[in-house]
Amino acid sequence: MAEKNAYKLPVIQHPAPAQHPLQQQLQPQQQQPIYYGAVAHSSWATDMWDCFQPAELCLKACCLPCIVYGKTQHRLQNPTLAGYQPLNNDCCIWSAAQYCGLGCILTLLQRQAIRQKYGIPGDTLEDGFFSWCCHCCALMQQEKEVEQRSRNGNGFQQGYVRPEGMEMRPQQ
Repeated sequence: MAEKNAYKLPVIQHPAPAQHPLQQQLQPQQQQPIYYGAVAHSSWATDMWDCFQPAELCLKACCLPCIVYGKTQHRLQNPTLAGYQPLNNDCCIWSAAQYCGLGCILTLLQRQAIRQKYGIPGDTLEDGFFSWCCHCCALMQQEKEVEQRSRNGNGFQQGYVRPEGMEMRPQQ
């Protein structure tokens, strides 16, 4: 018993150093990181299984998926949809590929392009699964994602914020 107490060292507490009032006022503030030309990572804005809203897009994706694919492809290149025609080249290419049973490959490539452009995590296996098994839902999710990101800019909520200058106040 005496051996246990022999190893305990006394605890010495030092008082906290007094800070000058100026030092207390000039504490650094945490700021949000600012991205310059980089893509911030985020997730899909809409869930994959949220594919019944809006109803008009749901009907287009089920009955005329080539038009949804073509519109998304056009929006990726031109967010304002200037010069958009429902029967565009991308629509026709997707239709021809789908006729051969290869439309899911174009949907997969579009999905990967969207993920890369907006920094959305995921992998090719997941993209392939959704493009092959649920192409209507995948096309809807892709269209809604690009539409929403185009409306909000490139996905960033805040641009450059100029830091406030430091002020030296006179001592009193």
